[in-house]
Amino acid sequence: MLHRNPERIAWTTLIIAFVIFISLAVAVPLSIRWYIFYATMPLSAHLSPIKGTPLMWERAEEKALGVTSRREIGEQVRVRSEDASSATVTIGQGEQSETVLATVHLYNNGELALRQIREPRFGLSPEPVRVVVEVLEGRARISVAQPAARPLEFVVQTPHCQAELAAGSYSVQVSEDETEVAVRYGEAQVTAAGKLVTVGLGERTVISWGQAPASPMPAARNLIVNGNFTEPLAPSWQTDIYQQAPDVAAGAAEIVIIGSRRAVFFSRRGEEGIHTETGISQIIDQDVQDYDFLSLHLDVRLMYQSLSGGGYLSSEFPLMVRLDYTDIYGKERFWVHGFYYQDPEQNWPILDGEKIPSFVWYPYESGNLIQSLQATQPAHINSIRIYASGHNYESMVAEVGLTAR
Repeated sequence: MLHRNPERIAWTTLIIAFVIFISLAVAVPLSIRWYIFYATMPLSAHLSPIKGTPLMWERAEEKALGVTSRREIGEQVRVRSEDASSATVTIGQGEQSETVLATVHLYNNGELALRQIREPRFGLSPEPVRVVVEVLEGRARISVAQPAARPLEFVVQTPHCQAELAAGSYSVQVSEDETEVAVRYGEAQVTAAGKLVTVGLGERTVISWGQAPASPMPAARNLIVNGNFTEPLAPSWQTDIYQQAPDVAAGAAEIVIIGSRRAVFFSRRGEEGIHTETGISQIIDQDVQDYDFLSLHLDVRLMYQSLSGGGYLSSEFPLMVRLDYTDIYGKERFWVHGFYYQDPEQNWPILDGEKIPSFVWYPYESGNLIQSLQATQPAHINSIRIYASGHNYESMVAEVGLTAR
């Protein structure tokens, strides 16, 4: 019948065309808007072995690959540090940017997966940068920066919970039965079993299988003041400079910002063959007899050392840390540890020092000094000194803490 009524055909065609036009007029701009607002692109991430040979899986079905040097990685990559190995995953922003958004240090016998590392494709997008990592086993140290361009949404998943981390420094420990989230600096929103708990500075929470997060409890006591260098060095830290002769170039110690991280930069470039020291120190003056755990932690980065190893006496490392204390017998003692990246000359000893990679942030933890110094157990911590020693050097230190509990 329609062919007998051409006017109806014309109107039907016109109405259908108009509906299609309106639909396209609405759908196309909305689609473009959605794409501009929500399209994402992958972030750059790199895996750096720190000790031993960590293992990496790019896909679940593939065999493990031993990683011996720094390499770029992407989403869904899984990393495992067996036995004595450890590794650092650095997450950046864009292929051409050196901005570091976060670092995750995986300690021995730990396992980590990158679930999502993405940023908006277009600058007009109101969406945040989103990073989701999963700690499957072991302990991880996580440092989260706050990028200037747009917010960062950093989420940590474990078999027991999910935690959203603000800019700061965190420890995540995963065992078969539970997860512990500890906040050194910053704030963590931890969710499990439908309950959210806010964990603040110097606090921790424990999450067991199928249970809500425990109420925040003190993580430990940090005996160091201004260990993240958010304030000027003085008055909490004193700078000390030593050069063997008064007429030679002295070193310098200053706070710098590198990848949204505040650190102290020790540097000296001058005459060779002349001993110098550049350091910062802090009076602690704290009794520790009531504690059974005492651990020093700091992040170290070495860039240059003209004197290899720790010098011929193993006393001139490009970065060293020294604790002065009084033992339980009333005797004044000290504990010292150095870091280097350049192998020593033949027959030069290495005492109280360790080799670490250059140009990589290395998170050092001393372990429990109450146990390791049991023969001369500390009763009172007097002071700490962090310094560079040698001829010419460039090194950094960040996030210094002396934890007692």
